[in-house]
Amino acid sequence: MSPAENANFVPRASLADTVYERLREEIMHGQIADGSRLNQVDLAARYGVSRIPIREALRRLQAESLVIATPYHPYVVRNVTADQVLELVDIRAVLEDLALAKRKELGPGTVAELRRINREMASGPGGEAFLALDRQFHTLIAGPDSMVVGMINDVRDKVHKYVSNMVDAKPGRTAATQEHEKIISALEAQDMDFARRLMREHVMQSRLFIMNRLAVENTEPPEDEKPKPAKAGRKAKSSR
Repeated sequence: MSPAENANFVPRASLADTVYERLREEIMHGQIADGSRLNQVDLAARYGVSRIPIREALRRLQAESLVIATPYHPYVVRNVTADQVLELVDIRAVLEDLALAKRKELGPGTVAELRRINREMASGPGGEAFLALDRQFHTLIAGPDSMVVGMINDVRDKVHKYVSNMVDAKPGRTAATQEHEKIISALEAQDMDFARRLMREHVMQSRLFIMNRLAVENTEPPEDEKPKPAKAGRKAKSSR
């Protein structure tokens, strides 16, 4: 293999990782809808790779319950019901509470870093940058070495597409950062019981948002049942 060819060579494992990350992101962000069939031949052509890294990526996504294998079609994006989404948020509330229950206290340096992250969230544009900072905030509270963090992030990934709209609007971001500040103040005062209560309320606010969003989606008529705009009437011929 020439030096030029070697420079462009991508190990199969790295290729599978890249495909996995792209597919996972598209599923999490709703770019590939729930219930969509994932044809390996089509995906291979789309990403410009062979079917081997596609198959490896799909197996990893299946292990995370983001896709499922079916008898008649190998892989389909998991269709999560409204009740399951709300159940996941309830699970996150329990996990966040457990993480805080295991923490004795947070030092001044950690509290200062939480405030810095929260200020950046408050002044930032929202969207994915806001959600990434929010994940940092909650990870820092739980403790980076906590085994609970991985479980919390797994739940967050599964409901990502349902909460992303919440931080697109300024009021949603403002409410979240104000709730964060209350949690920080409780942690600074080393009042862990109060911090746990505030954390539960904070997570439940996202649950309320998701409930309202799902209610709107479930009441909106399908595209083929939406009223069509009235066609403009033909102009009457003027009499001469």
